[in-house]
Amino acid sequence: MSTFTSIALAVSAAAAIAGAGVSIYSASEQSRAQAAMAEYNRMAQEQNASWQRLAGERAAQADQFNAQIAGFNADSQGQQAKLTAQLASSQNDQLRQQAEFSDMQAGLQRTSAEMMRQQADGQDRQAKEQAARIRAEKDRILGLQRSQFAAGGVTPEGSPLAVLADTANIYEMQVNDTKLLANLESNKKRYEAGVTDTNAGITALEAAMMRTQADTNSNAIGFNLYQDMYAAERNKNSSNLAMSDAKFAEESAGAGYRINLRQADIEQRAGMSQSKGTMMAGYGSALSNISQAGYYGSQAAGKPKAQ
Repeated sequence: MSTFTSIALAVSAAAAIAGAGVSIYSASEQSRAQAAMAEYNRMAQEQNASWQRLAGERAAQADQFNAQIAGFNADSQGQQAKLTAQLASSQNDQLRQQAEFSDMQAGLQRTSAEMMRQQADGQDRQAKEQAARIRAEKDRILGLQRSQFAAGGVTPEGSPLAVLADTANIYEMQVNDTKLLANLESNKKRYEAGVTDTNAGITALEAAMMRTQADTNSNAIGFNLYQDMYAAERNKNSSNLAMSDAKFAEESAGAGYRINLRQADIEQRAGMSQSKGTMMAGYGSALSNISQAGYYGSQAAGKPKAQ
């Protein structure tokens, strides 16, 4: 082999060795860059996962707080509905009691009217009895006057007759005045009894209206309580559902954070595997170049000895 050929083989071997060095250096740099990028991506993904978890947990906690407030409001709504119903029932009971009192008052008014009529009847009887007593007294006086006239030898004609007539007229006037006064008093009592009966009817009508209103109120109270309690229960269920959703969202934020961490670890491992693969490929390329360098070197060194 000529010296030129030996030199060419030696240069080729040196070039192969240099290529092996370049391959190893290039693979090493690329591998470090890939490893650094994998680590950076992992850190970025973990940071993003942490932010997402924090944002999700804060939003879930805010939703939980709002759900608690909604639940508290629903409980307050139910309690307020019960208190309102109790107050309305108490007022309605008072209305019924007032109706009963009005019924009693109407009964007393009717009793009073009946007593007034009885008093009027009694006054009429007393007037008749008084008239009878006056007439009896008249007859006694007239009889006494006649006997006195007769004892004195006076005949009833003329002035004695006028005296007897005057006496009779006076007593009849007394009878008439007694009857008139009694009639006035009894008529007044009967008029007052009629007015009292009318008032009793009005009072009884008011009692009936109160009782009807109380019955209407009872139905309204029951309906309103049912409606308010239904609304409160519905709001309570909504708040419980919102609380469950918020807790689920908070747990989902934690689960998503763990999933993202595992995904970041997986991608980092993939990056590290790629980095190792690049390094192994560089080593393989270097080994190939080294093998070529050995071949060229052996050729350059071995041929002259063969000659």
